[in-house]
Amino acid sequence: METQSISLNVHPQILDLYEVLEKNGLHKQKEDVQSLVGYIESMEYNLSVMMNEIQEMHAEVNLLHDKGIRAKCAKIVTKAEDKILQVGTMVSVAKGKVVESAGAAVKAFKEKGKSALVQAVESMRIPAALSKIKSGFSHAAQSMRQYAGQIDVIRGELHEVGGHMKNAGRAFLGRPAKQNGILEANKGVLAKLRGVLESCGAAFSKMARGADKLMGKVQRGKEPEEQKQSVKSELRQLKTEHSEKAKVPVSKEQAR
Repeated sequence: METQSISLNVHPQILDLYEVLEKNGLHKQKEDVQSLVGYIESMEYNLSVMMNEIQEMHAEVNLLHDKGIRAKCAKIVTKAEDKILQVGTMVSVAKGKVVESAGAAVKAFKEKGKSALVQAVESMRIPAALSKIKSGFSHAAQSMRQYAGQIDVIRGELHEVGGHMKNAGRAFLGRPAKQNGILEANKGVLAKLRGVLESCGAAFSKMARGADKLMGKVQRGKEPEEQKQSVKSELRQLKTEHSEKAKVPVSKEQAR
């Protein structure tokens, strides 16, 4: 709980990791961690804004006169709220893992040095974490669009009912029936609710694109380093094999 209450960009373990990375000249690794931290901070803010908007819609939906329409809309608002909470939990889990990994990286450096620090930062698997977050946001965006579509259906039904009632009144007065007019898109609680759901869907899509963009940024420039590590490993293996071969004649001489 303490981890979640502290802003990630000023969390002691994150700041310790920044300092250690800076002192060891690991600027790319520091930049990657900073990018992830900034992204998570931004997502938490966006989710809080969405949650506030959805909760306001709860209050407005409760003012609808028609009990059936009110119940249907309340159910949709609750589903939207649950989806935001679900995504919020995903982001909170990612936040906790970042803090935990930062602490582990600093500990590894203190115990085993720079190479262990590099390995620990790599084990944070930032691209993989972003990929999971992106997937969650994409699914949430799709859900919000579906909820907006459900509101459209309710609005259409309500519009038809309203038209029939008006025509019934006209018939009672001996006047000819009229065709239903065009549904006014920007009026009423239902229109407002649809707008909020569409807005949340667009926000989730934008956050998914942000995760994808950040993934590309983090992954750029990693291949050369991976190739260097591969070459170093091969050189160490060749050196070991050469040493083993060099020892063989000596052991034969000793055997004689």
